[in-house]
Amino acid sequence: MKIRINASKCTSCIQGYSNFNNGMSDYWYYSDHTFETGRSYGLISEYKQGCMYLSYLIGGQIKFEDGLKIYLDDSEVSPEKLADISWNLEPSHEKYKDLIVRKAIEKALKNGSVEGSFEELAESFRLTPERYSCKLRQLSGERWSASAAVGYASGKKIFYAPYEPSNFYSANARLKNMIDYLTSHDCMVLLPVGSDMYIKQCVDQCIYIGQKTDWWKAVKS
Repeated sequence: MKIRINASKCTSCIQGYSNFNNGMSDYWYYSDHTFETGRSYGLISEYKQGCMYLSYLIGGQIKFEDGLKIYLDDSEVSPEKLADISWNLEPSHEKYKDLIVRKAIEKALKNGSVEGSFEELAESFRLTPERYSCKLRQLSGERWSASAAVGYASGKKIFYAPYEPSNFYSANARLKNMIDYLTSHDCMVLLPVGSDMYIKQCVDQCIYIGQKTDWWKAVKS
């Protein structure tokens, strides 16, 4: 599955803006990009300069404005359709944050989107038995892995995330395992971050997001 952003018709507004559900806002200068399932991407920009906007845009959380179009394979797609196949890796920003790990995965598996048992997925995502009965928002180091397991069991194909500083990805073997598992099962992973220092060791490709200097100065003044 391929997702293509077409910004060729964007004329009246050169910059998108969004305020997210975690209280953070971000700007993005419209540009063309292509993403594919089976691959992971580090979205690299300075803080509040586009990486999180692009992550949430592909996740179907931002309205397409000023002629911006997104295509799923060869068909134009709506934000609602993207949201239907997407999953936010950060549970604290989502309604599912209070779900219990085991119960959430077992319930998701019942819809038959993917094969496997809870035990198999727990092992694949390196979840620890001591935390099976925890709420997703209560987890620390394995929070995104547990979240990814629920999303994968639910049949989601796009896994996106909020902005994190580069040291979030430092020496995180569980996170790398999560990324590899998802991409090996034809899912897409989008990880916005301020630097490629650690993320380039985890993902297939880094996309560096630039800003229009004159516009950015105008916003700051």
